[in-house]
Amino acid sequence: MMKVSPQISNSDAITKPENGTELNIVIHHTENSQLLPLERSLPEPDETQKRRIYITAASGNWSEASSYYKMHPYWWRIPLNGVGTTAIHVAVSMEQTTFVKELMHCMDKEDLENYKAEGNTAFCLAAMTGNVEIAKILFCKNPRLLWIRDQNHMLPIEIASSAGHIPMTKFLFRKTSEDPHHNLSFPDIVKLFFLTINNNIYTITSKLLDSEPKLVTVENEERLTALQMLAQCSLCEETIGYREIVDSVFKGMEKQKDTINHAQLSKAMFDAAKSGNTNILELLLKYHPDLLFEVNSSNQSLLHIAILHRQKSVYKLILSKRGAKNIMTKLVDSEHNTVLHLAGKMGQPEKKPGFSTNHVLMSSEEKWFQDVEKIVPPAMKTMKNKDGLTPKGLFYLTHEILHKESISGLQTMANTLLVVATLIISLGITGGMTIPIADINHRNTPFFSRKIWYTFFFMSIAFGTCLCVSSMFFYASVILPVCWSKAEEESVRLRQTKLVFGNVSLFASLALMFPALTCGSVLIFELSNWILYFICALGLIILVVHLTLDYNRWIGIVCSVLSYLEDAPSDRPIMLRPICKIYQLFLTFAKKKA
Repeated sequence: MMKVSPQISNSDAITKPENGTELNIVIHHTENSQLLPLERSLPEPDETQKRRIYITAASGNWSEASSYYKMHPYWWRIPLNGVGTTAIHVAVSMEQTTFVKELMHCMDKEDLENYKAEGNTAFCLAAMTGNVEIAKILFCKNPRLLWIRDQNHMLPIEIASSAGHIPMTKFLFRKTSEDPHHNLSFPDIVKLFFLTINNNIYTITSKLLDSEPKLVTVENEERLTALQMLAQCSLCEETIGYREIVDSVFKGMEKQKDTINHAQLSKAMFDAAKSGNTNILELLLKYHPDLLFEVNSSNQSLLHIAILHRQKSVYKLILSKRGAKNIMTKLVDSEHNTVLHLAGKMGQPEKKPGFSTNHVLMSSEEKWFQDVEKIVPPAMKTMKNKDGLTPKGLFYLTHEILHKESISGLQTMANTLLVVATLIISLGITGGMTIPIADINHRNTPFFSRKIWYTFFFMSIAFGTCLCVSSMFFYASVILPVCWSKAEEESVRLRQTKLVFGNVSLFASLALMFPALTCGSVLIFELSNWILYFICALGLIILVVHLTLDYNRWIGIVCSVLSYLEDAPSDRPIMLRPICKIYQLFLTFAKKKA
């Protein structure tokens, strides 16, 4: 017997061929065959014919495949390689829906069970690809395919969920639940339960948990419960079914409260604090308020964990519980570190759109340290840990390299922009001195009299020059050291703020130079109205193109200007609260775009 195996670059994947030469089909001898005895007596197609079957199935060319009866009356049962791949396996893998539908008219339902490629039925391959339409076609032909496992002993629904195919998993779960003759065994339910959690298919997880409440106490291979797995994931409100699964887990915990392990709850709470999952944290503290004062093996409380991992949402949640905050701020861990020491350690601040430079990260670290410094008692600000370091000393020690790189980067940018500002102010002063003042009361200019055009011109030049001068002062203060004696304590955040205001002044100056240029052109040359329209349209096009191509930089600048509004709206004056809301919406939009 002959065996055909297409030598493809990826042995497990089937790629769509362009022509027969890409397949490189090689004939191998084999004694194993899935052909029935009656079919074995028929002449076996040669390698060229098998190549044609393979290409036709991969491309979905049914009009050509329908003529293969002349080649072999059961051509769809012919193994095309040594692992048992047939035409149906190729068509399903390449998601050729029409070909599969036509092939079902030829095949028996037993064919779908008996013929396997590397131990996988065509239905298992459909579950891998996530093509629900093909799965429906195969299921209508043979519903028993739902319970035939693959080579790894996984059911099709487990294959689909492990691949993260949400529509396919929902379809298979519905069909599995409706089957009157078979039910998922509890080990399969447990396996499917954890697979759906890992792949964020929470709607199925909730249904499994509602039917089997004891799943909340079951541990996976890593000895983690469902609550601990959810707690380790950062909060994502947009994930479909997230709210439902969290509610289902806590309802299940209430039903199984006698078997709940307190150590598991404590671990889930600290995991939620590390990942910033305030949803689970709030529910845990609601049902188990005694957990609030738990400490981990390093004698660190929730506040310590939130500060160490830079979880602002958890930090604010704990601060809202004033009594607990006063106790937690006085705790020291096993290394004699206070919460301020932990704020001084190098963290990983949340990355925001356009925020990727060293000075932004350093500025964020400085702000975080200053915020924590406000909540600790004065005595703890100078307390030393086991290494003999105060919080501020630890902060500058761990951030020394980042601090130097941040200062250097800010000074380089300020130097470059200072040159630009110098050029702009030179052009502004030159333009203001060279425009002739003659016939100022004449009205032979477009739209307005010459006097009004002169007024616009000199106002633009005056304001533009003043803004340019102010930007030069800002840049100079960034370049020069603030504190000559303690260079390591120079605030990067202050320099960053100066650079931002310098940039705003410089761009405003540039914006004013454009109308000044337009007014100067009107005063010197006799221009028609359409020329002014053309100049304005050209300037607008340039502006739009620049904002489009340099989108991330502008997002970063806007975020820098508005970053001081990021604190809770209740901490700001009433008039600034709408601006805070707009800023939060802006950040959300910018993150999605990024």
